[in-house]
Amino acid sequence: MEVLLIIVLAGYGVCTALAVYALSVRRAVLAPAASIALAAGLGAQTVWLFHRGVTAGRCPLIGAQEMSAFLSWSLVVAYLVAQRWYTTAALKAFVFPIVFLLSAVAAIVPDAPPALQEMNQPLPRLLLGVHAGLIMLAYASFFISFGAGVMYIVQERELKLKRFGAVFQRLPSLDTCDAISFRTVAVGFILLTLGVGAGIIWSHMRDGVYWHGDPTELFAVVTWFIYLIIIQSRLTAGWGGRNAAFATIIGFALVICSLAGLRYLDTLHVLG
Repeated sequence: MEVLLIIVLAGYGVCTALAVYALSVRRAVLAPAASIALAAGLGAQTVWLFHRGVTAGRCPLIGAQEMSAFLSWSLVVAYLVAQRWYTTAALKAFVFPIVFLLSAVAAIVPDAPPALQEMNQPLPRLLLGVHAGLIMLAYASFFISFGAGVMYIVQERELKLKRFGAVFQRLPSLDTCDAISFRTVAVGFILLTLGVGAGIIWSHMRDGVYWHGDPTELFAVVTWFIYLIIIQSRLTAGWGGRNAAFATIIGFALVICSLAGLRYLDTLHVLG
């Protein structure tokens, strides 16, 4: 199955390179090649995840390798959904470097997921998959909002400097960037809320404790509050634009801290 990971890296690598290059020219170039590379990478990754899940008899979300692979897959799916909502090819240049990095981590880290006793029990095993899957999908949505936030800041800077070159021509309008950011934040917040709820129930079934207070849980709660403030401020105070873009970048940093916590910080969470 390592061949599949090589195909994933090659496909996403080509797609990332072409997306970044396309941002520097005024017209679309090599779009069919980028689409083929994306399809190859996504197809190979889907097969790899499906094979891993069937072989292990569980959702492939245990250990750093599976978590990175599933998150990169989720990010590609989230990008395709966002692209369906708002046709903006430039978003790929800000999202796919993250996709490629996560896929590289999945290909490099040791294939040694921890053995979990509770995975032999059907309901906790199901809840763990629901919890982890929803969290990863929420993080993928937040990554998209991060990309949209960066696009907003870059576009705003181009306007202020009155530089109407290739980058300006390829980026969507400020309103479109803001709309992508808000919509993906809203979707991610709903998924995160459901994922945290499923995690609380799973934790209680696992050892009778709803809340451990470990670093990953704390980062998740702080992240949840940050995005709650972003959404509430947008809805009640009309808070958007530059401030919202920077807020999504801060939220993205907290998500990265949560992911690092899964791997390095705590002993109670099992996803890292």
